[in-house]
Amino acid sequence: NNDDDKDNTQALEMVATSLLVGRYLAIFGWCMKAAFRRDEDESEIIRAALSKEEAEWLLFGANGIGRPVAILSRLRCLILRLATLSYSSSSSHYEIHTRVEETRKQQMQQHQQHNFMLSPLIHLALEERLYDLEQAFGICNRILMSPIPPTYTRHTSRVLCLFLFLLPLALAGMNNMAPLALLLSVSTTTYVLVGIDEIGLEIEHPFPLLPMQGMAR
Repeated sequence: NNDDDKDNTQALEMVATSLLVGRYLAIFGWCMKAAFRRDEDESEIIRAALSKEEAEWLLFGANGIGRPVAILSRLRCLILRLATLSYSSSSSHYEIHTRVEETRKQQMQQHQQHNFMLSPLIHLALEERLYDLEQAFGICNRILMSPIPPTYTRHTSRVLCLFLFLLPLALAGMNNMAPLALLLSVSTTTYVLVGIDEIGLEIEHPFPLLPMQGMAR
């Protein structure tokens, strides 16, 4: 009858929507990695995971760093759709259970549909997980979009080079150091200070150095 066809259609739509949610979650990490490294292309992964229509929307509707945000928005819409289908399916189940004559086939269909129902508690938990993903993306985005001012970086590098250039002259004029000891002292000082400066530059933009390949999986 019409009620059975409607329930079957809702169950199939809930399964398809759930699978699409899983696919978007699978590519979210890859899109974040490509957005923050800016030199990688995740289009092949997107086309492999999503249907043609969904992939075209994500690739051409949200470019660059907007793709993770677009995925989160799409996930929220899909989860809302699942919740809506679950609520309508639960009310349909109540009407079916009130019938006097109910076949075994209808009971099996109801049991299968009930397995895909999204309760309000699960809906709330999924929304909280999406909020965690949004927060993680926002923190990484602030790190990327808030670099150390270039003038500060250039100034400290020039002062460091000037200090290291004058250091041998200062040591040679103040102490009667052997040439080999002077060379070792200046080399060690240069290695330490230049290394600290390079570490500071890497901390400013850490995404190319982080093991994001494993994190995206």
